Amino acid sequence: MEIFFDLSAIPTNSPLLLGWWFFKTIGWIYPVFLFVYGLLLYWQFWIRNKYRHDRKYILLAIDVPKDNEQGPKGVENIFNQLAGAHQPLGFLDDWWTGEIKNSFSFEIVSLGGYIQFIIHLVDRYRDLIEAMIYAQYPDAEITEIEDYTKDWNLKFPNNQYQLWGSELKLAKSEFYPIRTYPEFEHVEEGFKDSMASLLEGMTRIGPGEQIWVQIVATPADNSWGDAAEHLIKKLAGGKPKIKKNAFDYIYGAPNLVLAGLNPVETAASVVKKDEPPTQMLYLTQGEKDRINAIERKIGKLGFHCKIRLIYFAEKAKFKKAVPSAVYGAFKQFNTLDLNSLKPDKRILTASIFWLKEFRLNIRRRKILYRYKWRGYWLDPGYEGYILNSEELASIYHFPVITVKAPLVRKTEAKKAEPPMGLPIEQMAPPVKIPSAPKAQPPENLPVG
Repeated sequence: MEIFFDLSAIPTNSPLLLGWWFFKTIGWIYPVFLFVYGLLLYWQFWIRNKYRHDRKYILLAIDVPKDNEQGPKGVENIFNQLAGAHQPLGFLDDWWTGEIKNSFSFEIVSLGGYIQFIIHLVDRYRDLIEAMIYAQYPDAEITEIEDYTKDWNLKFPNNQYQLWGSELKLAKSEFYPIRTYPEFEHVEEGFKDSMASLLEGMTRIGPGEQIWVQIVATPADNSWGDAAEHLIKKLAGGKPKIKKNAFDYIYGAPNLVLAGLNPVETAASVVKKDEPPTQMLYLTQGEKDRINAIERKIGKLGFHCKIRLIYFAEKAKFKKAVPSAVYGAFKQFNTLDLNSLKPDKRILTASIFWLKEFRLNIRRRKILYRYKWRGYWLDPGYEGYILNSEELASIYHFPVITVKAPLVRKTEAKKAEPPMGLPIEQMAPPVKIPSAPKAQPPENLPVG
């Protein structure tokens, strides 16, 4: 059987004719593919936006107990429960319903020095959030408020206000942990709350100034740590197992054929078989601790996170030292041997030389826009890096009683309750003991 290719129909005397011939034969497939692919992306964008518009978001202000003695462990338990809000997405979710993962924004705002803890969420999760908080902090007060960012539609350049902002990112792979709250515990001195420095810095501003701190957390799949296996084996001195795809098997087929023709083992292959799977016995203590820290991180529930910081004020009141104090509070979670949080230079409103003011104004608008929309526009795969529940609780938790930040909103009194042994059945009519009035947010925080 002979195979014959007729190449006489290919025009070779003109590049234009050659191009037209190629397009008529097989070249038309490429633009048609791009057109169909563009339609699919537009359809996905449309159904996701429809799904977003159908959801209702609310903000809950949390007044922490005044005599709180519970450390970050209580908030870690809250995050562990919140991981149950993770919803795995399938093919129909991506291309028919448009469903995306639900994100929760944990925020700390300082309005002229007054500090409030706030959670932004989809309204259907309100009962879940309240139940989790009351389970760990029975004396906390939860109030629904209006969005404090809605009236701040600042445009830059701006003659009245100046703004500094940034997103924080991890310096190394997300599998390396940052410093967490167990390392802030001292046997003799007790627990040194990591929130103290942040809250103290946020109280050092006055009227006309605001500081916003935001952590957008999206529950991750329980298998998020599986990808760390490659890194652990590499650090342990072993040979990581590399998953092969179809192309790897195609390219490796000649080697398999040659190996079958020459089955005699070489000296090199014998030596490789005798090598230990890892070099753990020869690692230093620091290298072993690094591996243990990674394994400890991936052993806990994870969240995709984006951390945003904003400080803005009237130009006459803007203090250049405030951004350093806010970001400095996050540097206490950094370690040189493991991981650290650092500003994302692509979004940071600083460190620009060419067209400085023009590019700074673009970044100011961008960080303010992203903060106000929280996780609203986060598409699957773009929710951010992974922090586990312990790391999140180290960064965001309610301060303990030893933190002396006077302007943090706290509950003033416990709710009055009847005694356990009170014979209610014999009382006619039953006496209703009034509860103490709920603490209300300040006048400059709009209540919904």
